[in-house]
Amino acid sequence: MSKPEEVDEVTGLSVADMEAAAEDLYEHRDQVAGDEVPNESAPDIRSVVSVRFGRGELDSIAAAAAAAGQPLSTYIRNAALAASATIDVEAARRELRTATKALDELRRQLGTAA
Repeated sequence: MSKPEEVDEVTGLSVADMEAAAEDLYEHRDQVAGDEVPNESAPDIRSVVSVRFGRGELDSIAAAAAAAGQPLSTYIRNAALAASATIDVEAARRELRTATKALDELRRQLGTAA
């Protein structure tokens, strides 16, 4: 009793037919047929990453992206880059001290003007 041949749902070909076609294409890979298709890729793109979100997670992210006026992929990319960025804690403390002094000075000036 022989095993029934598996048929690919998309192509309608049997596995054996697809294997034969793959072998034939590989054997004749140096024989170019048809028009050459230009490759248009941006030189600065390094990789495309697939990210999986659970049910319901993407809705709030998509809403935040829309509120920011950004495409979803740009929003996710920017969030990932911001999360991975190194923070110079000392520089942040210096900026905070400068801003605090400016606010204190403004408060003092407003207090004397009233």
